[in-house]
Amino acid sequence: MFLKFSEQIAKDDVFSHLSTRDHEELERLAFHASYKKGQYICMQDDIWNRALYISSGKLGWVMLSPDGKRQVVFRMGPGRIVWGHSLFDGEPMPAALEVMEDCEVCIWEGDAIMPIVSRNVDAVWAITRKLVGTMRKVRNVVYGFAFHPVAGRLANLLLNHYKPAEGQAASRDLTLDEMAQTVGSTRELVSKTLHQFAGEGMIEISRVEITFTDRSKLEQLINE
Repeated sequence: MFLKFSEQIAKDDVFSHLSTRDHEELERLAFHASYKKGQYICMQDDIWNRALYISSGKLGWVMLSPDGKRQVVFRMGPGRIVWGHSLFDGEPMPAALEVMEDCEVCIWEGDAIMPIVSRNVDAVWAITRKLVGTMRKVRNVVYGFAFHPVAGRLANLLLNHYKPAEGQAASRDLTLDEMAQTVGSTRELVSKTLHQFAGEGMIEISRVEITFTDRSKLEQLINE
């Protein structure tokens, strides 16, 4: 069943607290945009006073170091609302918003969306929970870099990104470079670790598919 845009956003944790009239107003105020993989919607240190809805494709929060290194913090897919930090404090963005897959998005300017959301205290609290949840997720990523070896970080990425039942193949949509950028390692070490996982019977992997053959061993790596 095809849903109008106003009906799609009504399913969001924040917008679900708003009225049908608010949803229709948000639909009217949004402008649509298309981006190609590798483009940036906003850069780290930009003032980005916007929010957007991901209609299709994937985006990722990416942190960039002064020497040009990049770290993918996490990815987001269709149906997610992305809130610019600058909306709330007027400060520069702590990370860049990069297009991981060609995407279609709907964008709101801050001065258009915030008066609508602010009408409902439950919606405001829902945004607060979203931002706190994001902070906790980033904390887990940082904790992982500090205390988990590459094998544990890679096992965690595989289990969270690919979620088929054990024994069922999943399309391999992350490249070695993308995996390396996410776990803070090198392409070569990620490749070596994947082959180690395969050699120890945890996964079967080809150029196009990945199959989990022993998820429990991967989970053990995360907890070590």
